[in-house]
Amino acid sequence: MNLLLFDAAELAGGSGDVVLPAGERRARHLREVLRVGVGQHLRAGLVRGATGQAEVLALEPELRLRVLLDGPASPRPAVELIAAVPRPKALSRLVQTAASLGAGRIDLVNAWRVDKSYFDSPRLAAAALAADARLGCEQGATTWVPDIAVHRLLMPFLAGARWPGATLLVAHPRAGALIEEVLPPGHTGDVALAVGPEGGWIERELDSLVGLGFRPVRLGAAVLRADTAVAALFAQIDLLRRLPAR
Repeated sequence: MNLLLFDAAELAGGSGDVVLPAGERRARHLREVLRVGVGQHLRAGLVRGATGQAEVLALEPELRLRVLLDGPASPRPAVELIAAVPRPKALSRLVQTAASLGAGRIDLVNAWRVDKSYFDSPRLAAAALAADARLGCEQGATTWVPDIAVHRLLMPFLAGARWPGATLLVAHPRAGALIEEVLPPGHTGDVALAVGPEGGWIERELDSLVGLGFRPVRLGAAVLRADTAVAALFAQIDLLRRLPAR
């Protein structure tokens, strides 16, 4: 945990004293993993709000903190992720990775190669997805917790989705272009990134995405698992954005 996140309901006016019950997840992490002590200052933030510090006032019987948030909020990330639902074991990793690296929004979609049983997984419940996104933001030290939506039908989602002004990319291991050939160094605009299931998009899905303006790109020769591909793609996009424009 690199950023202690609070909800608006926990902080009236954005700052003040907060009490975390002994068994609460953040309290356990601060005690058992970070081993904080009284007087220690921690990086803190409000979900989609300001950043600052939290001072540890007491550890027992409850963890008591004094929070002062006087810094800027994390900006909304410029990348939106459209991802085919992966295996349940990989789903949490994918969501946490995307939130950690900076996703403005995450849309989890169906696809031909998505096993329909995946949609019965408790990991797709709204509360579980929100918890994973929050864990990712705590790791990545960002207060922007992305909205997450699940779409059981791909084509209706694509028909109604809009990404105005964004560069549209679809990851495909057999794409003719490398990502840096489509997304130039120094790019400053928004990006919508579509990542398929294990085995990739089928041709009809790929054609539908291309028809909407998505440009197929690949990272290199390796064929990656979905959660690994998300990490690699987000890192590559961030690098390209930081490089000087040609």
